[in-house]
Amino acid sequence: MTEIRVRSYHLDGYGHVNNARYLEFLEEARWAFFEQHDLLNHLTGLMMVVSRIDIRYKRAAQENQILRINTHIRSVERREVVLTQTISRSDTGKTVAEADITLVPVSSGSGRSTDLPPELYHFLTQYRSL
Repeated sequence: MTEIRVRSYHLDGYGHVNNARYLEFLEEARWAFFEQHDLLNHLTGLMMVVSRIDIRYKRAAQENQILRINTHIRSVERREVVLTQTISRSDTGKTVAEADITLVPVSSGSGRSTDLPPELYHFLTQYRSL
């Protein structure tokens, strides 16, 4: 779980978090998830590239609110990992946004998509329900 305080520079002209900022919040939470579960050490020579984002906005977030972002691995296949991320307000627990993020493994050397290395595949499947 990652927490982010909404700052004034996150806001649009309506005083709500700008929709593009949610993508940054989700990215920060993905990095934190990979760090918390020691998954970054398994990415040597490999990049996990976002190939698709399906985001559903539920309600507006405003300045000074604390947002909690929960990240879970929904599915793991040889050539893609799908994460589910939920952004909610810490004070009410109400959902602000939900997203499904598809990541594909790309070789750092060739820049081409590739299979997940067997060790990483196994490691990710262990965290599927977290």
